[in-house]
Amino acid sequence: MSMAGNSLPARPRRDWSARSRDTIADALRYTRFVVRMKRALLLAAFAVIFAVLGFFVVQRTPRQLSLSYERLGSIKNDGVMIKPRLTGADAQGEPFVITADSLVQDARNPKRATLRNVEADLTARHGWFNVRAAAGLVDMAAQHLELSGGIQFFDDTGYQFSTPAAHVDLKSYVVTGEQGVSGQGPLGALGAERFAFDRASGHLTLTGKVHVVLTGRLK
Repeated sequence: MSMAGNSLPARPRRDWSARSRDTIADALRYTRFVVRMKRALLLAAFAVIFAVLGFFVVQRTPRQLSLSYERLGSIKNDGVMIKPRLTGADAQGEPFVITADSLVQDARNPKRATLRNVEADLTARHGWFNVRAAAGLVDMAAQHLELSGGIQFFDDTGYQFSTPAAHVDLKSYVVTGEQGVSGQGPLGALGAERFAFDRASGHLTLTGKVHVVLTGRLK
């Protein structure tokens, strides 16, 4: 008996190769986005540390650094430097300019100081970036740095980050923030309630309602 008349209709063909290509492209885009964001956060974290600590190493390396200021004064016996400006180059010969509205050094503890409106412009092999912190309190004896009032980072590729505050352990160079971090760039945006960056391991940890939105396209 012939079964030709009862043959099942052919199923529509699906373009699995197209779906595979889309999935791979999304994965590559996500990976590239995370790598760039991680690099940008690394630069942001350590640029602001470098900016604040730069004022404390000027006497150790006078040939590489130049410090100028508008005027000197005092507040309640604490030494005040108005409009300090630090220029020079790092160990790789890459130039930088660091400025602040004021630097107040504790008269009872010369290794402790506060800075207002710190800003750093740094040029590196991979480009230019700018970082700003509204306030910084550094204690070289205790080996810690507190940044508050808002921290912002920008680079020449279009990435930018902001966080209200951060704590830096100068012994281990671990940067932590408990008040949230947000950032965006050509490939997308991310945000988290908390962050931690460990320089030794190179690990960046985002926790608490982490979200990533991809908007850009791979080129």
